[in-house]
Amino acid sequence: MPTRNGWAMLASAVAAVVVGRVFGLLEMYVLGAGLGTAFAIALVVVNRPLPRLDVRRVARPATVSVGEPARVDIQVLNRSNVRSPRLKLWEPVGDKGGAPMQLAPLGSGEAVSAAYRVPTARRGVLRTGPLRTERTDLLGLCRRSGWLAGSGEVLVVPERVPLAFPGLGSAGRIGEHLRMKSYGQTGTEFHSQREYTPGDDLRRINWKTTARAGTLIVRETAQEGVRRCVVVLDTRADSYDEDGFERAVTAAASVVAAGAAAGVTTRMVAPGMDLRGPDVAPQSLRWLATVGTGAEVVDHTAAGRTSTDGLGLLIVVTSHASSLAASSAVAVAAPDETVIVVSTMSPSAGGKGFHVDGTSLNRLHDTWNRLVLGRHGGGA
Repeated sequence: MPTRNGWAMLASAVAAVVVGRVFGLLEMYVLGAGLGTAFAIALVVVNRPLPRLDVRRVARPATVSVGEPARVDIQVLNRSNVRSPRLKLWEPVGDKGGAPMQLAPLGSGEAVSAAYRVPTARRGVLRTGPLRTERTDLLGLCRRSGWLAGSGEVLVVPERVPLAFPGLGSAGRIGEHLRMKSYGQTGTEFHSQREYTPGDDLRRINWKTTARAGTLIVRETAQEGVRRCVVVLDTRADSYDEDGFERAVTAAASVVAAGAAAGVTTRMVAPGMDLRGPDVAPQSLRWLATVGTGAEVVDHTAAGRTSTDGLGLLIVVTSHASSLAASSAVAVAAPDETVIVVSTMSPSAGGKGFHVDGTSLNRLHDTWNRLVLGRHGGGA
């Protein structure tokens, strides 16, 4: 395709021939022919087939958290037997902008690499490419565009706030609550045996040991700790503003990561989604990278409960402590489940369970870790 300079030269060539014809000037014929020949040569040069160029695109890393650095490396290898021309490259990155590059001529078998940073300010799938080429002649008279490689993507997952996971050994208010709750649990893990005392549960009598000892012997079991954690994410659009929902996504990702790291059976529930199993943390991150608001209220009991062994945590991430999602989850909480409500639009207050202020990520970190550790923050 002719450039602006190319069209100007072509017009000049035609004008020179016309003037030479009208006034019978041989010099103008020669000038017009020269300009026309230069334009024709430029047209031929830019339309020559490109040699075979192989492109390898690698995202480092392919999955990155919001705010963390990431880059894309591009390697171009000339696999043909002829030298490649000089090319301008353009790699679109996301919906806006891209990375311009210059590709110098490559001999047969030669390769060259380039890299550019990708924006990670927001979660989501960041698409890169397809890689576009632009070829021009030395005089800039003609231009030809094409595609050199397809598309790639970088997955930007939500940021995670470091949160301490609650347990029987936690020093904060929730630790006290869990220890009191565990006294009512029978337990399944053997700890020791002792003589029967009035008031002991008759179901805990070990009859074989009793027969040998001649006195009633009961089995002592270890206190059941926190064995399971269900994280419920409220996605109702009418509850949030944009920043509030982003904080909710970050809070849900942080709690799931903390539960999985603590070795607790963790489950992530939201409208139309129920994730569980050994890979729940990475699966939840991938899903949370693209989740948006909706209109449904999730029922975490619809697909059955995670387990009935030990104590459980039911963590509801929502806009307000009094939201429909919070009240619905609290209403169906099992007796052995401790409810924690994380609200991201207003400071939590009132209602059943423990409350965490998620109106900023700093407040989420401080109020959660104070609840679990019994002191400010708990270390970032």
